[in-house]
Amino acid sequence: MNTFDSTHSSLDFNESLLESNPFADSVPSGSEPVVNTTEQHQQQQEQQQEESISIKKELKEFSTPQLQKEEEPIPNQPVSLQEEEEQDTQSESLQIPKSGSRPYFEISIEDPQKVGDAINAHIVYKVRTKTNSPAFRSSEFIVARRYRDFLWLYNQLTLGNPGVIVPPVPEKHALGRFQDDFVESRRVALERCLQKIVAHPMLYGDPDLKVFLESESFNIEKRQRRAEPGEKISFMRSFGETISNAATSPFSKFIEVDEWFASKRNQLDALETQLKGLLKSVEGVVKQRKEVGSATAEFGESMFPLASAELNHNLSTHLKVLGEIQKKMKQVHEEQAQYDIITLENTIDEYIRIIGSIRIAFNARVKAYQTYQQADGELQRKMAIFEKIKAQQKNKPEKLASSQQEINEMKQKVEELEQEFHDVSKLIKNELDRFDKEKVEDFRDSVQQFLRSMIEHQKQIVALWETYFEQTAGLDDDDDEEQ
Repeated sequence: MNTFDSTHSSLDFNESLLESNPFADSVPSGSEPVVNTTEQHQQQQEQQQEESISIKKELKEFSTPQLQKEEEPIPNQPVSLQEEEEQDTQSESLQIPKSGSRPYFEISIEDPQKVGDAINAHIVYKVRTKTNSPAFRSSEFIVARRYRDFLWLYNQLTLGNPGVIVPPVPEKHALGRFQDDFVESRRVALERCLQKIVAHPMLYGDPDLKVFLESESFNIEKRQRRAEPGEKISFMRSFGETISNAATSPFSKFIEVDEWFASKRNQLDALETQLKGLLKSVEGVVKQRKEVGSATAEFGESMFPLASAELNHNLSTHLKVLGEIQKKMKQVHEEQAQYDIITLENTIDEYIRIIGSIRIAFNARVKAYQTYQQADGELQRKMAIFEKIKAQQKNKPEKLASSQQEINEMKQKVEELEQEFHDVSKLIKNELDRFDKEKVEDFRDSVQQFLRSMIEHQKQIVALWETYFEQTAGLDDDDDEEQ
């Protein structure tokens, strides 16, 4: 049995492979391509940057930074020669903008609404998409989606893109899922998930994403997609279904053949432990802020009875003003707690979930290796049968020829599966490089937003205390005059 170097791969990650995107081939005949000029594209980029800066500054809008960043394109799924010759009609009608860059996407999730009866109640979100991609029917559209639809999209992208780290959706919660704070936190997390998906060079053109973003008969179409085994699909999507079906086969235990992957697994385990500890600490800070807000409000309320009983008018006024300020401080503390969740807690929780997606990508590689090993074992069995037939005194030439043909076909299959294993290995390495870069950027942005929100709320507290002195400035003078 051969030992395989997972760094070997036939995947050539260059810009030309971007053309294999199923939504990036050609423009519909008889219509003009939907593209931007260079100047328009630059203006859009400048506008995106201005919007991103504005969002960071206006923390009260509870929004996350835009994820539309210009990056070097990573190739989309490779396709076989036969697939290149037999592109489906949908793929043939689409292309990327002539500027050579990926299509522009702006995704927002708005207006969460509770619908349904007491038993089947759920939250429905409006998903608004703006894009210059010719793959879509218009440049702006809105659809209604619920949580399980986002979960369907994640599962489809994971199945159809083995080795790709698919941005994960937030976890499901049975309790408190209709509370305002939870709904807002989930809305932000779902929006961030979609923004990362459309920013991913191997996911923004996925047909399942297109159905999710623009279909007005989504429930029907998603059932049809599940029930179409004859659908023309990409090489990597077909491979993803193969390894998923192979998961139940009695494979031998996987032994890591690449020290790089073993090291990465250990690093991810350590990172996950650290993030979970950090998440617990941030949750404690959020809880403490809310408790401080409640205690401050109670302290303020206790001032009013005392002020009412006080005979000295000026002292009574001092107590009333102090009580009002303490009540207002409760709102400031609660807002700061909510910003802690949006800026730090959500990012930490997201990366814990991303590590789960990385493990799924690793499992795709393991299954690819096991599928290859199973095929290699079958090849050895066929070769042993051939030798037995050959050793027989009365062997039939046609039987030998048939056995030899089976061996040749099996050898070809083994070579293809070996190459698939190398391809997935190389893809995962590229994905982990991308993960490391995004992790640095996301945590840097989150910490900066956290510090800005801290500064802003501390300024509000200082301003409240200043109002105390402004409202009580003349009272001491009145006391002196009376004396």
